[in-house]
Amino acid sequence: MLNLSGWRNFLYVLPAVLVYAAFLLFPLLASLGISFTEWDGTSLPVFSGVSNYLRMFSDPVFWIALGNNAILMLFYTLLPIGVGLLLCSFLYDTRNNSERSVLRILFFLPYIMPMAVLGVVWRWLYNPAFGPIDQILRAMGLPQLALSWLGDFTWALPAVGLVATWYFFGFCLVLFMAGLQRMDPSLLEAADLDGSSRRQKFMRITLPGLRPELRIALLLTVIASLKAFDLVYVMTQGGPGTSTMVTNIFMYKQGFDLHYFGYASSVAVFSMIIVLGINTLIHLALKERY
Repeated sequence: MLNLSGWRNFLYVLPAVLVYAAFLLFPLLASLGISFTEWDGTSLPVFSGVSNYLRMFSDPVFWIALGNNAILMLFYTLLPIGVGLLLCSFLYDTRNNSERSVLRILFFLPYIMPMAVLGVVWRWLYNPAFGPIDQILRAMGLPQLALSWLGDFTWALPAVGLVATWYFFGFCLVLFMAGLQRMDPSLLEAADLDGSSRRQKFMRITLPGLRPELRIALLLTVIASLKAFDLVYVMTQGGPGTSTMVTNIFMYKQGFDLHYFGYASSVAVFSMIIVLGINTLIHLALKERY
C-alpha cells in the first residue's frame, strides 16, 4: 500500500528543497564546472583542465590573500572568544541580574548591525584628517600615534581586524552566558567548599562545561574569517597594495574586474575546500569531549 504520509512529508519540504537547489546547489556545481574552463562571462567557456588551479597555486597574490585570511583568524576567532570568556566570567559573578542583562545587551549590539554599515562607520573613525581616534590621540599629546590607519601597510590589516573583534565578541559572550546558565550550579558550589580558586574553577569546571558553545563559536568565527569580504571591501578594498587582500576580494577582482571567471571560480572552490577541512578538524577535535 502506498505510504501517503511519506509523500505528504516530501511535498511539505519540496519548496525548501527547490529553493536550496536553485540558489545554493546549482551555483555550487556551476562554479565547480566553470573552474575547469577559461571564461570571460560573455563568450562560450573553453575547457582548460586544471590550468586555473595550477595558476592559482603559483600566484603570489593568492598566497598573500590566504595569509591575510589566516591572520584575520586571530581577530575573528581567538580574540573574540578570549574576550567573550573573560567578560562571561565577570558577568556571571555579578549578583545584580538587571546590570548583567543591560551589559549583555550593550555588548551584543554590534552583532545585530550589518558589517558593511559598521565598516563605513569605522572608516570614518579611522580617518586621519577628522577621525575621532586620531583627534583624541593628538589632544592627548600623542601626535606620533595618529596614523593613517587604513592607508598604512603595517596597520591596515590589524585596524580592520579589531573591528571584527569588536563585532564578534558580543556574540561569543552571549553564547557563553547561555552555556553557563545551563550548567549545574552545585558544581561551582562544591568547588567553593573545596577551596578552589577562581582560576581552578574556570579551568576545571567552567571551560570544560562550555565545550559545546566553544565548538559553535569556533565554527562560526572561523568560517567568517575565511569568508571575510564586506568589512574589508568597505574599509580598504584590499589595499593599500595587497596588505588587506583576502581570498574573497581576490576572487571578486579576478572575476568582476578582470573577467577571469574560470580563475575566480577555482579560487572559490579551493576556499570552500579549506572551510570544509577546517570545520572537519574542529568537529574531530571537540567531538569526543562533550
